[in-house]
Amino acid sequence: MIRKRSFSVRLSLNIILVVAALFLGAIAIVAFTSHRLITDEAMRSAQNKLDASINDIEKKLAPTESKVQSVGWFVANQACDTTTLRFLTTAVVKDLNIIGSSVAYAPFAFDSTRYYFMYYASDVDNELKNNVLGSEEYNYFSMDWFRIPYQTKKPYWSDPYFDKGGGNCLMSTYSYPLIDKNNKVYAIVTADITLEWIAEKVKTIKPYKNSYMTVVSANGSYFDVTTEELLNNYTIYSTAKKTSNKQVMKIVDEMMAGHKGVNQFNNNGYQGFAVYGPLHNGWSAAIICQYRDVLERSLEMSKILGLVCLFGLIAMYIFCRRRVRKLTQPITELTVSAMNMAKGNFHAQLAEVNTNDEMRRLHDAFDQMQHSINDYITELRTTTASNMRFESELHIAKRIQHHMVPTDFPERDDVGLYALLQPAKEVGGDLYDFVIRGNELYFTIGDVSGKGVPAAMFMSITRSASRFISGLDMKLDEVMENINNTIVDGNDSGMFVTLFMGCLNLQTGHLKFCNGGHNPIVVVPADGGEPYFLKQKSNIAVGVFPDFKYEMQEMDLGKGSRLLLYTDGVTEAERSDKSQYGEDRLVEWAKSSHGIESEEGVCKMLYADVKRFVAGNEQNDDITIMSIKLK
Repeated sequence: MIRKRSFSVRLSLNIILVVAALFLGAIAIVAFTSHRLITDEAMRSAQNKLDASINDIEKKLAPTESKVQSVGWFVANQACDTTTLRFLTTAVVKDLNIIGSSVAYAPFAFDSTRYYFMYYASDVDNELKNNVLGSEEYNYFSMDWFRIPYQTKKPYWSDPYFDKGGGNCLMSTYSYPLIDKNNKVYAIVTADITLEWIAEKVKTIKPYKNSYMTVVSANGSYFDVTTEELLNNYTIYSTAKKTSNKQVMKIVDEMMAGHKGVNQFNNNGYQGFAVYGPLHNGWSAAIICQYRDVLERSLEMSKILGLVCLFGLIAMYIFCRRRVRKLTQPITELTVSAMNMAKGNFHAQLAEVNTNDEMRRLHDAFDQMQHSINDYITELRTTTASNMRFESELHIAKRIQHHMVPTDFPERDDVGLYALLQPAKEVGGDLYDFVIRGNELYFTIGDVSGKGVPAAMFMSITRSASRFISGLDMKLDEVMENINNTIVDGNDSGMFVTLFMGCLNLQTGHLKFCNGGHNPIVVVPADGGEPYFLKQKSNIAVGVFPDFKYEMQEMDLGKGSRLLLYTDGVTEAERSDKSQYGEDRLVEWAKSSHGIESEEGVCKMLYADVKRFVAGNEQNDDITIMSIKLK
């Protein structure tokens, strides 16, 4: 039974698939574009927030630096006692952001009898205190806020620290060195600021749910820690090392180098970006955001858009299926008629189609096909009978050609002989022949130009002429000339044959041969000698020119020598990459033939080596191999 409306279902599905692909492509483009725009806007927004925050922080740091430098100018240009120092430091700490100020002198710089002298004023919890500090317990010379500007002779903002005995809280100190005429630092004027306001500032900067801001010192210390233990053990470097993430490490390196920029990262499955920038005093600030927060609303919109598209596709499928089913109803009816024809009823009545469109043309095409099939069946029966006769005749021709070459090889004590012929098609144009008269072995191998039936017919003519003329009492060159003239006469097709003829005296080993354009044969000397190609006169192929004078040659072979004859189907056998077996590989294989006792084994093993070389590639030429060994 035919499934009704199956074509309409497939057509509807194909339409929906195309539309779905377009929808998905459009959604992907919109999602990608919107995500890119939202991400770029988020980066710009975070950068603006960071710049504003850095500007706010530096606005509060700048007055501190200005006050400290003013005190430094006064101390450097006036004689100061403890009363003056108290006035100056107290004036500095009246600033809401400054919790302490000091003038710390170098050893014996304030008083030649005092190694330590540091006047310190503090204002913590609205309680103003004045202290003179400096002792073995409070050795301010070793503290960074004194030691670094003392050595560098430059102003310095210290890393966050807990100052016990001074401000007694987490602070950072701005240090301004005073230098005498001998270019030596004799005092450091400082102002201590609490970092609580920076921590509060950092907490308020939160562009998204999981985003945050951080401010670190030049050495990577955070400004929002709450205990001295965290301050000593928790830095931006330790945080980055825990992640073992190269992208995070790169951001940290960029911040610590004082660079400004934006970098993306992927850490523990969370993707995000960091915008960072330096403060003028060597600190650095950064805002870190995760893409899941930035793109949260965009993803929700994409989901909604996807659901809308899904319901739209379902509705479109229902509509398309109904319309297509109605439009394709004539096809269903024609399908029933076609199935009747498939069962052999080529005279079945076709369904009526009343529309004047493609359906009508399809009906007419079926009607024409019905008549054409009936005519074709009649012609096919006639052609099949003719082809069967041709195949039978071709099989007979193959058997005839097979019997035209000798297959009974002599078993003698003075000579070993074997040959095989493998045509590329049903019949071919290669030939070989041999006959022993007395103590002489006459042998022939040839290759007709072309393949198939024409070459096979030309091969039979050549073999018949060769067998007849070589039986006459003539020299080999005369035999070759007579065969040539016989073939040239009436050769309107322009075909030719390469032919090698030889006569071997089985007692003396004397070889007479004449080559008519054939491949050079391989001589394999006895006792493991190096195989070589037999040097031959450059006679032309047989059947090209009449009355051509061929030259005969002679040589002597030693006992145990072997002659390996072949057609170009061996050397020109090709792999799929067009590389050929070649003469060099043939000679190389001949070296290994010393250990093969029978000539049948030589022929079959050489043929097997050629087949291995072509690796299954189709044989493109006839292959003939003959091996003769003088015992």
